[in-house]
This record gives sequence, structure tokens and C-alpha cells, in this order.
Amino acid sequence: MRMGGGFSRHYLKGGFYTMKNLKGSEVIPENCLRQVRLQAGLSQGELADRAGVARQTVGGIESRQYGPSLAVAFRLASALGKKIEDIFQMPDIIPDEVPAVWSGMGQFPEVGEKIQLARLTADGRYTAFPANRDSLQIEANATVVGIGSSKERLLAKILEPEGLTAPAVLLAGCSPALALLKQRLNNHYRDVSICWINTNSMASLQALAKGLIHGAGVHIYDEETGEYNLPIVKRVLQHTPHMVVNLCYGEQGFVVGRGNPKGISGFGDLCRQDVRIVNRELGAETRRLLDSGLKQNSLLPSQVAGYNFQVQTHQEVVQTVALGGADCGISLRPLARLYKLDFIPLTRERYDLVFLLEDLEKPGVQAILDCLQKHNFLLALEASGYDPESTGKVLT
Repeated sequence: MRMGGGFSRHYLKGGFYTMKNLKGSEVIPENCLRQVRLQAGLSQGELADRAGVARQTVGGIESRQYGPSLAVAFRLASALGKKIEDIFQMPDIIPDEVPAVWSGMGQFPEVGEKIQLARLTADGRYTAFPANRDSLQIEANATVVGIGSSKERLLAKILEPEGLTAPAVLLAGCSPALALLKQRLNNHYRDVSICWINTNSMASLQALAKGLIHGAGVHIYDEETGEYNLPIVKRVLQHTPHMVVNLCYGEQGFVVGRGNPKGISGFGDLCRQDVRIVNRELGAETRRLLDSGLKQNSLLPSQVAGYNFQVQTHQEVVQTVALGGADCGISLRPLARLYKLDFIPLTRERYDLVFLLEDLEKPGVQAILDCLQKHNFLLALEASGYDPESTGKVLT
């Protein structure tokens, strides 16, 4: 009979069953039958007699050669004075298709499009977001097979179930410093699953406000107050209790070819006929920085070739310049260094992490906060071109 989308239960001779996972492998329930039996002071034969089953049945179940039928599980549990769930724990079953809420990051996908899926909670809530294309590859673990009427929900077919067996801590933001953080967590906090969604600061903050992620990385300058992050965080989250902690400081500036072949030194050069730029999407702090620089120099976007040529991440900006698709873009010093491009600094920014207070006790969030205090992580930030002078400092 069919179970839970993607799993079949097979009753075998002797009343046992196994389950088939998405790849056709047998999945047998975990059990603590031996421990409970020994606590009761019973041998395998004595338990078998009480439950009305063969001794070999008890031995086979304890060694997980096979799983019990529901009737056998009930007999064994009753003989030991326990509930079935006290002894037998079914593995977390991942269906082959699951409903998910779209994160709001990027354009809503079409049917057939590959996406990245992350498990938000233990009870099976999923968040969907765009597939990662930063390395000129597509990293996806699901594909869209249905779309809700509101275009906020979708039905996804799971392609790679391995990373979805337990909830992950979802961290969104566009700073590559988050990649360093994720790498550190994966290497040193093996019991925690971290998923980094590379998207702009505003999209990250809005997803956090909707409860679709656990942490948002932000670098948003507020022109009214002259302050980074805290004013916009307060406006978006309003009265939702939250905490802001510093990740690092970094620089944004013009990224140009090695040796700066076009001689670009300021915003005025972006209006030259021989210069083409690559831009970021609306909502990105980089886009605001460009618009602000043009305005301060009495320049119009229509004067800039490539203004409407938009990409979604800092990495894509630098890759575009490195591959000759643009002469200039605004991005981060560490990425310019990585791609061996020249960097002309424009501003020093503060990158912060924002968490909802209701999530602070989650093991993954605790691991992030702990990692921010580690000396080796601070060294890794510094070696990559970031300033860790306030890393881990709680700001609100």
C-alpha cells in the first residue's frame, strides 16, 4: 500500500515489513527493543512467549534485519507495558512531493523550473528559493510541479532528499562572509545543518519578517539617519522582538579589469560612451549605492550604459567584469581580490545578522552566535579582506 508520497510498505512472510525510500533502498524503523527488554529482565525467548511470536522474530527485530508489522509491534509493546512509539521510531519520511512557501527572493518560478528547497521546521514546513547559480552552475534539490493561485505557494518534486531529513537553520544575505560562516559551521558543528541563501539584504529581511528564514544578513544604509541597518530593521520588523549582532565590516567599490584599462575613477566615468556597467537588482544595497552616487554627481541612470543590465549577487557582478561582459560594477573588495580584479573603494559598510528572539534557542542559531566568538573565524574574516573589529557584538 502507498504511504506518504514516495514510500511503499511491503508485508513479507512472517509479518515483517520494510520501507522503500526515494532511491529504492530499504528503510527499517529504528527501535530500542533490546534495551527495553533488558530493563524488564526478560530474555528474547521470554518476551517472545509473552508476545506470542517466535524468538527469531525478536532477535531479527532487535538487530534490525527487518521491521515488525503493526500487529507484531503492538504485541511486543503490550508485553513490555509500553506504547508502540516508545519502542519503534519510524525514520523521518520525506515525500517525493511537498508543498512549500516561496521565499520572495527573486522571480516566482515556473512549472518545471529547478529550485532550492529547505526544511524550516520538524513538522514539515518548507521554504523555496532560487537555485544557486553563483558558480556558473545550478545547485538545486527540487523542481516545481505545481503553483498555487496566490503565487506564494508551490508544489515541489524533491530531487535530492538527503539534506531535507531534518530542519536546517536558514540564513539569507548577500555577503560572501556568510559563505565563510557556513563553511566554519559545517566543519566544526556537525550536528547543525546550515543553509545559506544568497540574496540581497532587503529580501532577506522581508523573508525573516514572514518567518520563512531564521537569520538575515544585512548591510543597508539609511540616508535619513546616516546609520547602517538598525533603522531599516526596526521599520521592517516593527514590534517583532529581534536581536542584531555584528558580522563584520567591509568595503564596497568599483570593480574593474586588472590595471583599470578604462581609467575609471568616479561616477562621472560611468557615463562615458566607451564604458558599460553591470548593475544589481532593486532592493540591493549596491543598487542604492550606485543611484546615490549618480544623484550626488547630478547624473541620470539613462546616461549610464548597462544600467538596466542587472544580476542578482555580488559574485555575478564580479564574474561579469572578469569575463568581459562589463567594464565596471560595484561589488566587494574580497571578491575583486579573488578574481584578480582592481578595486576602487567607495564606502565602508557594516554587515550585521538579524535573528528573531523566538529562534535564539535553536541549536543552529546558538552555533552561529558561538562561531562569531571564535578566534579562528575572526582570522578567516580578516584573511578574506573583512574587518572583524566588532564581530559578535550585540547591537540591539
